[in-house]
Amino acid sequence: MTIASILNNVIGPVMPGSSSSHTAGPYHIAKMCRSMMGELPREISFTFEPASSIAEVYHEQGSDLALIMGTLDLPLTDPRFKKAFDLFPSFGVNIKFIIKSFPESCHPNSIKIEAKLKDGSSFSAVADSTGGGALLIRRLNGWEVEMTGDAYYLSVEVAGERSEPIREMLEKSGKVSVSEKNGRAMLLLSTSAPIDPHILEKLKFEENLFGCFCSIPVFFPVRGERIFTSGEEMVRYAEERGLSLGEAALEFEAALLCMPKETLDAEMDRRLQVMIDSVVLGLSENSPQMFLLDPSAKKIMDAEKEGRLALGGIHTRAAARAMAAMQVNSGQGIVCAAPTGGSAGVIPGVMVTMLEDMKKPREEVVRSMWAAGAIGWVLATRGTFAAEVCGCQVEIGAAGAMGAGAVVEAAGGSARQAADAGAIMFQNSMGLVCDLVQGIVEIPCHTRNGSFASQSFICADMILGGYYNAVHIDDTVDAVYSSGRMLPPEFRCTSLGGMAITPSALSMQKKR
Repeated sequence: MTIASILNNVIGPVMPGSSSSHTAGPYHIAKMCRSMMGELPREISFTFEPASSIAEVYHEQGSDLALIMGTLDLPLTDPRFKKAFDLFPSFGVNIKFIIKSFPESCHPNSIKIEAKLKDGSSFSAVADSTGGGALLIRRLNGWEVEMTGDAYYLSVEVAGERSEPIREMLEKSGKVSVSEKNGRAMLLLSTSAPIDPHILEKLKFEENLFGCFCSIPVFFPVRGERIFTSGEEMVRYAEERGLSLGEAALEFEAALLCMPKETLDAEMDRRLQVMIDSVVLGLSENSPQMFLLDPSAKKIMDAEKEGRLALGGIHTRAAARAMAAMQVNSGQGIVCAAPTGGSAGVIPGVMVTMLEDMKKPREEVVRSMWAAGAIGWVLATRGTFAAEVCGCQVEIGAAGAMGAGAVVEAAGGSARQAADAGAIMFQNSMGLVCDLVQGIVEIPCHTRNGSFASQSFICADMILGGYYNAVHIDDTVDAVYSSGRMLPPEFRCTSLGGMAITPSALSMQKKR
């Protein structure tokens, strides 16, 4: 199972829209490669497998912009993000994007990176953007590796006979994996602390050193251990200690990352503020221009205030707020993925509704964010957040489940009730396809975010009101993952099926 962190893998990253799989993930891949190269390369190319999800939508969803920003070692939230193509020539680097088959491709978001450095040497890697901004670098200069961005890494390629003494030296600092072929060995050190400079100094005197690369983390380093490993263990942990789900989640994160709870709460509060800001901007007259849609969140909110809707109320306001955040996401403004960019409206819609309509104190809303993260953590541990792998049920469906758990937390419900609310929301979204129109995260993503923010409150109320959930969170998530893997590629973020291929969808004109 994946060692997932709530801040690393569930609530976040903070990013420009529109897709964490196709924006934040590629950025993290490029940033790690730039870190290993140690300098800006003379030229670099990024290759995508034909007909893969990322090949179909990389331009529409900003993968190219993100890869450029990571290569240039600029922040993902740099305001120049949209102008990345205008930036890189002035840095003296040639960047190319290629659609061509490569044998190492095994994921809908596989990327092959090939670079020439200024000294004439070469660098290559193969990586997957695995969902929600997460990544896996699988090959480095032809060697099989496993690098996920939540540690410091040192790769050393030496003559085979030098493998053992170098392994002994590296193991004093952390975990070491060793591969051997053709008389050479590749050793990969993974550690939660910066690489010891003395190790690098000793390696300089290694006669048969064929390659040495260092990489810094793109996430919080995992320095501790998990205090539970499944949803059921999570609930029992909370019950045995009299904790709410949010409190148990905070204890988990503190143990895993070895960080003070106060620091973690402050970081979660910062991400909450990003969500609030995205809702405020989306409901203003300055909501960013989108590709296909005109802003409608403010219209819906105004109509609700004026009593012009069939029902209105808290559910409609939550939906409008979720759509407001998605307008910012689609306009490539700054949002907080939760758990993904394509679902970046649900949790903001729920949280702002707690603050403004339920009048919950901010510290309670932060605790509800941890509860939301706990529900998402179960899927991060047992499955994926990538619609490219399992459809929309693991993105907007997951966000709805997280929102349901958060509402139970805010209402004072138990950890089991929060987990059950998340489970039934997952059950109601099972089989949901990803058929985004023209490869753009707008249709049907916006209304789905809105409706799932609303449903978060409904599922929470059903559990709090006495509904008994017979299929617990782990089994539910396993069913979601297995059913998602059965979906054909046309329904997994390729825009090759569903609504995406209807005449109405294909005939829409882009607004920018």
